[in-house]
Amino acid sequence: MDYLRPLGGPFAAALVFALVLTPVCRWLARAFGLLDRPNARKPHERPTPLLGGGAILGAFAAVVLLRRDVRGALWGILAGALIVFLLGLVDDRRGMHPWVKLGGQAVAAVVVINSGIRVSFLGDGLASNVFTLFWIVGLTNAFNLLDNMDGLSAGVGSISAAAFAVLASRYVGLAWEQFPTAIAGAALAGACLGFLPYNLGGASIFMGDAGSMPLGLILASLAVFGSWVSPTVPTSLAIPVLILAYPIFDTGLVTLCRWRVGRPVSQGGTDHSSHRLVSLGLRKTEAVILIYLFAASHAVTAFLVSSATLRLSLLALTLSAIILAVFGLILGRAPAGAPDD
Repeated sequence: MDYLRPLGGPFAAALVFALVLTPVCRWLARAFGLLDRPNARKPHERPTPLLGGGAILGAFAAVVLLRRDVRGALWGILAGALIVFLLGLVDDRRGMHPWVKLGGQAVAAVVVINSGIRVSFLGDGLASNVFTLFWIVGLTNAFNLLDNMDGLSAGVGSISAAAFAVLASRYVGLAWEQFPTAIAGAALAGACLGFLPYNLGGASIFMGDAGSMPLGLILASLAVFGSWVSPTVPTSLAIPVLILAYPIFDTGLVTLCRWRVGRPVSQGGTDHSSHRLVSLGLRKTEAVILIYLFAASHAVTAFLVSSATLRLSLLALTLSAIILAVFGLILGRAPAGAPDD
């Protein structure tokens, strides 16, 4: 377990930065009127500050920029995250047309790709760039959609980032990009965890679009940047998908259910998997904890795929797919809330 030692410093530093920065961002949000006001879909009791994403991104960026050994490799991720952070600020403040938001996310993804971060299994051509673009934009929106209940997006983000950090650190001798991937993953996990005490159970601050979109972009970029080891190329490709299984699953469920009833995917509503779990009788905190366990179990499956034989890897992937399918069937039949007006 010696390979975990380099992760402690960036994780702890980002955790402390986030714990300190979150109250500052909460004060700034109140001062500038950047508040999420209650309505039929947002039942919190009072207007809540929306600048939590500034604390998460600020803590992550501070750790990366202080590390001379990794900041050069991660400049594209930082630049892309800053673009979608600013995009999210505008959306949080006054709203934004979905196509404008999508265009801004695509620009951020192109910046990441131009820094040299792209999938390798498709070679170096156009196909690699296009796939990476859709992957990054897709995960950016997945985490944006996932931010629908206190502590949910930050908690899942912390679990995913920690899984990427540990796996990248475990095989740090495989390729040069493993070390910056590990450091960035540890820093992001610490930043999300430092934000959580202010966002769980009666949240005093929300991350907003300015937090959920950078979180999704960073995780999607780390998934592409790292080299994931398993018995075969297909099972190696499954590792980042397993780590990010829950936001992918939730986005797929919402997209399918809205398409079936003729609703635009971009139209908000209380029809996410978290809301459906509550409609089945769970308290909100219980639903969030169950989703944490779901995300953690798929991260463990990714570890099994990384370290087991081909037969065991395929067995783990099959079980994971069955669990997702059954979970999806159950939630698909659960009552869903009304769409936004």
